[in-house]
Amino acid sequence: MTQKPKKKKGLGVPISGFKFDPSELDLKLTRSLISVIDGYRIYRCFDLSFIVKRQKKGQLPRGFITQWPTMRGILHKFAAVGPGVPGVENELKHRQTIAFAALALLTISAPLLVFGWIFRVAWIVDINIPLALIAVGSVFLSALTNAWYNRKVAWVIFEYTESNSTLLLEEHKMLFDWVQSLIYHAARLMRMEDIKSEKKLTKFFNNDYKGVEIMQEPGGLRKHYSARIITERRTK
Repeated sequence: MTQKPKKKKGLGVPISGFKFDPSELDLKLTRSLISVIDGYRIYRCFDLSFIVKRQKKGQLPRGFITQWPTMRGILHKFAAVGPGVPGVENELKHRQTIAFAALALLTISAPLLVFGWIFRVAWIVDINIPLALIAVGSVFLSALTNAWYNRKVAWVIFEYTESNSTLLLEEHKMLFDWVQSLIYHAARLMRMEDIKSEKKLTKFFNNDYKGVEIMQEPGGLRKHYSARIITERRTK
């Protein structure tokens, strides 16, 4: 007697027959997914654990729970591209080394500073200003180097993907379609709930969608578009 192969859990709907349906999602999750999925289109890969947290709290509709494993699998394909790009691994190692050095400085200087202040240890009190500068400087060093290397890695990945335009071509189209569906769904929810869309601006990283109005362009520390989802119905 032959045994039937066990069905693997968590695989979701096969890609060949998958069609994303956001109709059960609330507005908050819809807007979050717009930003997250749109970010993955340019390999800005966000942490997806917020979906798991929502599911544990019973805040995910059953239909979306069925769809999510398939969606997550496709998003993971985008997340897997970055580490394999030539040069990225070395840049990440440099960032990790500097971050470790900054953490070590903070770990040594901060407790010494507190210990000297509480117990009035003479030699520590004498160098409390340099210690304070080291503690504060290590925090800034870690933040600045993280930002610098993150930006550098992002450009390396961008240049690689631009020169490999066929990379995940079908998956790119799927992500675009998902975001477009979410935009239309968000517009319907805002109309139903009588929400003014200009008070619910949504973060985008691409500007090629229908049904949105760009309110703020990327600039300075802002690396994204702020856009209003158009809720007004078209008139002939």
